[in-house]
Amino acid sequence: MIQVFRPDHLITLVVLVLTGCNPSPWPTLQQVIPASTSPTGTVQPTKTPELLTAQQFSAESPDAVLIPGEISGFQDTYGPYFLYRPAHLSNPPQTLVVIHGTPAKDQAAGETAFYYAQHWAPFAEENGWLLLVPAFNQADFSSRRGEISDALTGYRGLFGREIGADDWVLRLLGLGWEALDLPEAPILLYGHSAGGQYVGRFLVAHPDRVERAVISAAVTYPQPDPAVSWPYGMGSLSTEIIWEDGTTADVEIIPDPQKWLAATQVQTRVIVGLNDLEPQLQRPGQEGRVRLAISQNWVDAMAAFAAENGLESQITFEAIPGKGHSMLGLLPYCQAALTGTE
Repeated sequence: MIQVFRPDHLITLVVLVLTGCNPSPWPTLQQVIPASTSPTGTVQPTKTPELLTAQQFSAESPDAVLIPGEISGFQDTYGPYFLYRPAHLSNPPQTLVVIHGTPAKDQAAGETAFYYAQHWAPFAEENGWLLLVPAFNQADFSSRRGEISDALTGYRGLFGREIGADDWVLRLLGLGWEALDLPEAPILLYGHSAGGQYVGRFLVAHPDRVERAVISAAVTYPQPDPAVSWPYGMGSLSTEIIWEDGTTADVEIIPDPQKWLAATQVQTRVIVGLNDLEPQLQRPGQEGRVRLAISQNWVDAMAAFAAENGLESQITFEAIPGKGHSMLGLLPYCQAALTGTE
């Protein structure tokens, strides 16, 4: 439930956690993370690595105030997420969605998402963009490959235990837009590594929802090949998924090739470090053994698919010299691609 108050032009965001949800290790409350200002005037979120412990991520009330220049953390029915509201919103308003990579073994998804929010908030502030960073937890979205072997890569493939990973992001976008009285509009979308896999699949599932996208160092992509089943291709998928808690779900997916075609018309940049050469397991439909080759081959495949249908693909590839599989190392190139200033 969202309530919006505008006394003296102050916009207050109130997020009430829906009733009837399963117990979560995250409290149903909110923490506002203060921001500082750099010498150049850019708002910089204060670095507080231990912020996301259960004790510190607490408050007297679940009411949440979305304050300009601060990262705010929230607990939704399906997991935690972060919002950053810049001091001045762009005109027209724009929203950047950042999808995190695989959390470390000793790190919760919320901590990983907060780390991404810290590094992307100054960029969102500079451009006047609302920033959304969802945290895909292990139990609901299979954040770590292999721990739920038959969950078909979880959020990477847009899967979720109770809600699709794509539907959850669309839900969170609606909450933020409603709270700030912003119009629904196509988003800017970025993801690194596992998050990049999410972006590629969100792109072909919802091309109309994306204005511009950046895929950073992904290892698998949704190939424009009907002989390869989703999430690795555009072929249909019929299976049962068993989640960590024993929850089962019958999955029936019939992808729409026209959405792949529409995706080729979205301004998208695939960025990989030239030193990202760690051998990868062979997965369905993916040509190549390292991220560099797999990514380049997908861009080429999408270009060929577009050409077969009389179109020119807007998906491009960029290899960055001297960089490996590093979110921070590729960050300035990804940000330049999102603004179109590269």
